[in-house]
Amino acid sequence: MSEADTPTPHHFRDLLHAQRVWDIELPSFDPASAPAAPVPLFHAWFAEAVAAGQAEPHTMSLATVDPEGLPDVRTLMLHDADERGWHFATHATSAKGRQLAVRPYAALGFYWPSRGRQVRVRGPVARRTPAESHADLHARSTGALAAALTGAQSEVV
Repeated sequence: MSEADTPTPHHFRDLLHAQRVWDIELPSFDPASAPAAPVPLFHAWFAEAVAAGQAEPHTMSLATVDPEGLPDVRTLMLHDADERGWHFATHATSAKGRQLAVRPYAALGFYWPSRGRQVRVRGPVARRTPAESHADLHARSTGALAAALTGAQSEVV
């Protein structure tokens, strides 16, 4: 993008305010009808997002806290969600891996505009066993495996 193509602050606000929000019929939800455990509801909503054609419904925002107590957020892929919680992967040496080692708490955010839904999850984070981590790594596609093994996560590009 050249300087001539860069929107001015006024142009940016015009673009921003012209965006449509919730241009769909929003689904109803009665919190009293929610199951006692959150995972079955998450599974149902995830399936609805997939059926609605939501692009990459397994992407989520992960928030952690750095050593100074400042929040950090990034986007990554969900690997599973079960009775133990929501599963994702990271290198222990990445910024998020180091942050979680010091403060093992995180927040996740899923946004599915095709369904007018978002899900927020927060709580303690625990490492998986080496066998589970190995199985997860080798269940990835060739491209994802190559990126995981050779990538420099969280490094300045």
